[in-house]
Amino acid sequence: MRKELSRLDYFTLKVLIGLFEFKNCSVVAEKLNTTQPKVSRALSCLREVIQDELFVRQQYGLQPNFMAEKIYPLAKSIVATLEEIDLVAMTLPDARRVVNVAVQEHMSAFFLEAISEVCIHLKQEVSVNIQPWCDNVSQLIAQGKLDYAITANSTYHEMIENLELGEVSYRFVVAKKGHPIFQRPLSYASLIENRLVFINYCQVGSKPNWFESIVKERGEELKLSLKTSCHKMALDHIVKSDDVCCTASIFAYQYFKNRDDTDFIDATDFCHVELAKAKKELVPSEQQKYYYHLQYHHSNENEFTQLLSEILKRKFDSMQDEYELAKSLVAIK
Repeated sequence: MRKELSRLDYFTLKVLIGLFEFKNCSVVAEKLNTTQPKVSRALSCLREVIQDELFVRQQYGLQPNFMAEKIYPLAKSIVATLEEIDLVAMTLPDARRVVNVAVQEHMSAFFLEAISEVCIHLKQEVSVNIQPWCDNVSQLIAQGKLDYAITANSTYHEMIENLELGEVSYRFVVAKKGHPIFQRPLSYASLIENRLVFINYCQVGSKPNWFESIVKERGEELKLSLKTSCHKMALDHIVKSDDVCCTASIFAYQYFKNRDDTDFIDATDFCHVELAKAKKELVPSEQQKYYYHLQYHHSNENEFTQLLSEILKRKFDSMQDEYELAKSLVAIK
């Protein structure tokens, strides 16, 4: 065996793995809590020892070549073994892994409960850092600044896995108890005569709600009183006013199902009808269905992530089954 291989220490192998996964020296330096010149020196060492370029600089970062692709899984295995040795020898048994998560507020309890179940099953302890969802979560995951996110209709990124959790199946119209909107069948006309409250779902900026788009295309007036990502704020607002809240997903149902000061209409069929009528009025991107996806970096493909995804899907299906059961019981009455 060549003695030059002794230069491939833990740090140098971590640089190789980081460059392969993130394709950016500054990101790897930040991940390894070091400087960019040290990363560059480690890359030079790798090239000298392996006697290969390994990475080719392109417009959007460093692209691994054939040799790097062959060495990467071997380096991952060596580093994993070294980290296992370190774990056994660790003198700080209370050290915890920090899991950084980005979800909207109405999903945070759902996600936290799932992580807690994973920790119990795997007999692990982690610290969870829940951050607000934002429109650049894919970039933050690719840079290693986030571990997981739940996103509606996530976009493709070569370094990110997008695991479908379920469809945004339900639409609801919610108002305070005794509101006139509950006195007659729901219709387009009866809805737009009210001041409306919308919930922002994984949307940042001024992107319109789907119902806003329909009203605008028809040249009619929309009385919009509030837009917020906070369900509690929306519900507290409508019970103190005559405004009506339009919301979606089984997560919304969790917020108002046990409140005694609000009532709701399942507007799922109504929304499907209105969207069908509006198909010629909306651009194709506004006619799509919405799905929740668990997002994570492909390097985070491990037992923890696999179990987390299974629990999230099970909990999501369970919430929808619970709602369907509640609907059937109401229908019997």
